[in-house]
Amino acid sequence: MKHGRGRARSGAMMLCVTTALAVSGCDSMDTHPLPHEALGLASVADTDSNEPTVTLSTAELPRQIDAAVALADSRGARLTVAVLDRESGTRVLGGTDEPFETASTVKLFIAEEVLYREVTGEATLADEDHELIRSMLRSSDDNAATLLWETYGGPEIVEHVVERHNLTGTTPPDPGSWWWNTTTTASDLLTWYDDLLGDSASGDESAARIVGHLVEFTDDGVDGYDQRFGLPEGLGDSTDLGVKQGWMCCLAGEWLHLSTGFFGDDHRYVAVVTARETVTYDESGPFYDTGFLPDTAMYDATDDGSAQHARETVTLAVETTLGSAHRP
Repeated sequence: MKHGRGRARSGAMMLCVTTALAVSGCDSMDTHPLPHEALGLASVADTDSNEPTVTLSTAELPRQIDAAVALADSRGARLTVAVLDRESGTRVLGGTDEPFETASTVKLFIAEEVLYREVTGEATLADEDHELIRSMLRSSDDNAATLLWETYGGPEIVEHVVERHNLTGTTPPDPGSWWWNTTTTASDLLTWYDDLLGDSASGDESAARIVGHLVEFTDDGVDGYDQRFGLPEGLGDSTDLGVKQGWMCCLAGEWLHLSTGFFGDDHRYVAVVTARETVTYDESGPFYDTGFLPDTAMYDATDDGSAQHARETVTLAVETTLGSAHRP
């Protein structure tokens, strides 16, 4: 991912989360396929009617969010967790809902804008354009994102998405900056996902393409970075899981990781988890106490120890708030 800047804390409301169990294994670079003919927004993974459902207690969720924030703090991270129940409209926010860099989650906006222009006749997309969108969303392809960003107006992409969805905390990057320095908020991402999964302004076909690509996320990005942190590892028993991850370093000496997406029958739930974590190396590693910062604009952080530590923090936060081990 890339270069940028970063902050968060705790508060809670209540949400009842019910989702069918569906457990699957995966190997490196395996995909999570959804048949292309089933990319409609109402598509749901087939589940056995005898499978038990899991419920998050509305009474326990606030405590679990606070516990996740405290756990993250003990690991040197500031955490924000936001969850939307699309059926009831209930939103939960733990942490400070202030702007943060999108890193690769802005690729959601890029894909939507390009596909919107196709639907409205403003642009004609070739198969190669659709492949760029597919690779950008499934495997977080930075080169594809840069090409689409430069071709379709750069900062104007974000401005158009903000206007379409009435986003209140999202702004394009400063002039001369890069797409990954777009800023947004957890609340805005919940709104964007809710619109995508509901009556999408981009049209049903475009929304279905995006949803299908997010469901088909690859375990590793095109650069080899592990994309399974957060929602994929923390919600391994969830149906209809689709995600867009984001990561970059170093923002004021911190890693930024984002795990965003939807899960549950009919994509009922949307979750956004962000963590800003002080770059942390184990005492046994070569970078311990050296002040080294793994700037992802120049450094391959695929096997970096501080990156692994930061990814684990996001996964632990998801497990603590929504994972099966903490459900009644």
